[in-house]
Amino acid sequence: MSLELGIKPVDEELGGVKERSLILIHEVDPRSLGKFLALHVMKYKLDSDNLVGYFNIGMPISVFLSVAGRFGIDVNRHLKENRLMIVDTFGSIYDLRTEMENVWYLSGPISLEILNEKYIEVIRAHKEKWRQLNMFAGRELWGITISISDYLHMFGPQKTQRYLELIDLLRANSDVYRKYPAGTNVWVYTGNDVVVLPLLYRKATYVLKTESRIGEGDEVLRTMKIVKAPGLKSMPLYEYTFRHGRIKFL
Repeated sequence: MSLELGIKPVDEELGGVKERSLILIHEVDPRSLGKFLALHVMKYKLDSDNLVGYFNIGMPISVFLSVAGRFGIDVNRHLKENRLMIVDTFGSIYDLRTEMENVWYLSGPISLEILNEKYIEVIRAHKEKWRQLNMFAGRELWGITISISDYLHMFGPQKTQRYLELIDLLRANSDVYRKYPAGTNVWVYTGNDVVVLPLLYRKATYVLKTESRIGEGDEVLRTMKIVKAPGLKSMPLYEYTFRHGRIKFL
């Protein structure tokens, strides 16, 4: 089954994305604002009454709320109406917690060796809540993670690589992905490295690569290239801008 990603040129070029696939947004440089593409997908899916699990890794939750608000995402409304759940990894690690409905924190000390088990605990609890509220019926399920590359700064590239190598096996053996619906995932990775990034390129079903450069008059020129997709025969390139919290492809 194909689903709309909500990024118009990608949907037109590919006819949507496969359900339960992994879409990697490789943000080569932060100035290219690849994270905003992920937020665009998040807004598109929430506004069309679908379910989103957002995994906050690299920023305080207050910063995320501010950025999402400027992007037009009414986080508080979606949390209260149970379409959105947030797993605040950053707050869990640095003990920066807030009392907000449907915002989850990981218990106890955090390490990559047990991180997936802790994720499964909160995902199981929230999916059971969605099941009891009958929220799955007729809705897509999406996971948005910003940003996988922050694990490198916290734990180092080798431990991050090991974690990502085992994650599929660990989740395949968990009842949470058999008992409840599985989602389609969007992961953001910022920068370049020779250990983790090649692994992510292999794991992902789709890869969107964003880059930027400075043009005339110090204008920032941003591009997005589709570099991996099933049956992709070329790598189409698109220019885009952000204005007033909206993406515009040129």
